[in-house]
Amino acid sequence: MRRRKFLSAGTAALGAVLAGCTGMLQSEPSNEDDEPHSDPDGSDPNQNDPGGDETDPGFEAPTTVQNGSFENDLDGWMIGKDLPVKPGDSSGKIDHGVKTVTRNASDGNASTQFYLDGSADDGTIWVAQTVDLSDANSVLFDVHSEQKSFNILTEVAFYAGPKASDELVETDFDRSNDVENHSGWKTFRYDVSDVDGAATVAIGMNIIWETGVKRMYDNVRLETSE
Repeated sequence: MRRRKFLSAGTAALGAVLAGCTGMLQSEPSNEDDEPHSDPDGSDPNQNDPGGDETDPGFEAPTTVQNGSFENDLDGWMIGKDLPVKPGDSSGKIDHGVKTVTRNASDGNASTQFYLDGSADDGTIWVAQTVDLSDANSVLFDVHSEQKSFNILTEVAFYAGPKASDELVETDFDRSNDVENHSGWKTFRYDVSDVDGAATVAIGMNIIWETGVKRMYDNVRLETSE
């Protein structure tokens, strides 16, 4: 786990500004982002069937990302997580959630929002689906940050490879990009030219700061060689 960076005393209050609603004491204006986040366990209605995988007879992975702009809620996506227990309470994991919102989007009318409670200073959450990457050079997607910060609160998490979504752990992900290195929407590109055939494509967020953070992701797509 990367350690937190304290590069600017002037941004020390940023964690409180960006704090998520779940488990936090301060209140925020009422909007759709303040609705309770879903817990992506087995009972979560957002943990949708992606229409089969490579273990199903006759399954052929699509050559494009399905519902990449989240216009149809989380259809086609599976939710995954690798989370620590709540500090001082080993009975449960830190607060977390994934849901679609229409307050802000880089493409279409909806985006998916990740929420993580950073009280344990760690944790990764993601959405994933199986895609045929034979002709793909890169996977691209857009990430929204409320404002740029010198302090790193969260990291973009990306994976493309043979592991199934429920087999992934935090260390499987590329976490080299910080979410707070920009303001507004920014496109991140990841090279997948060395991945051939059907693969799990997962995008998500890792938290390394002791506060609650919400971030929106949108417009997941492939860049092909054609």
